[in-house]
Amino acid sequence: MKKILLSFVLSSIIFGQAYHIQSVVGIKDGVRVNDFEKAMIQHNKAHKGMGAVNTFAIVNGPNAGKYVRVAAAQWPTPQGMVDGVYEAMSNHEPVAYDKWGAMIEQVGGMEFWQIRPDLSRNMPTVDGADIDGQGPPNFITIYYYGVQQGGNQNTEAVFSRFNEIAKQSDSGRSWVAMTKALGGNVSVYSYSTPHMTMSEMLGPQQAEFQSVLQQMYAEDENLDSKVRNGWNWVYSETWRFRPELSTTVD
Repeated sequence: MKKILLSFVLSSIIFGQAYHIQSVVGIKDGVRVNDFEKAMIQHNKAHKGMGAVNTFAIVNGPNAGKYVRVAAAQWPTPQGMVDGVYEAMSNHEPVAYDKWGAMIEQVGGMEFWQIRPDLSRNMPTVDGADIDGQGPPNFITIYYYGVQQGGNQNTEAVFSRFNEIAKQSDSGRSWVAMTKALGGNVSVYSYSTPHMTMSEMLGPQQAEFQSVLQQMYAEDENLDSKVRNGWNWVYSETWRFRPELSTTVD
């Protein structure tokens, strides 16, 4: 059954019909972190099967201190599963002694991001929290790009060429490209990279990025203009995986 489901997911990705579903939540003023997390664990009793979640703590960037709850029944979520996952995550049966709802500060509600395999490299195979059969990553770092009005064509051109050059290397670094489909500002691209240590993102990964960028500048004297007319803001954040605050499909 798992092989059939994986085949369905892979075919969905190929045709651009797979999604990353997430919610960002904060802690209300006056609530202690320890109490918040204990209440989340109790609340998680409702999040099994199609409602399974992987929870991450945001450790830097503008949302530092908040948590990300990612749909984990199947990642990415095929289009045909979206409604079932949404219902299971948002309309589940109540849990006894559940106080978590009174402690959270919702940030924008549920977001749906479309996976972009054409802009991704070394797409990982994900099973629950396990990536490429090597267990869950300690961290995921995401770069967000806010596209200005009329900037999609330039943004697509820059990102596509960057990906073409980067794929020519023998680097095993993964990145998953996504565009936001629903939830808040939808003129946003993101690039996510799973990693085990923070130093991975500060050493060879940055060197590779600079190398690709230098090649792009060498071949396109109008690159600066394309960037300026593509996106008008960018920021990054790192998520730390919290297995004790996550649930499983079973």
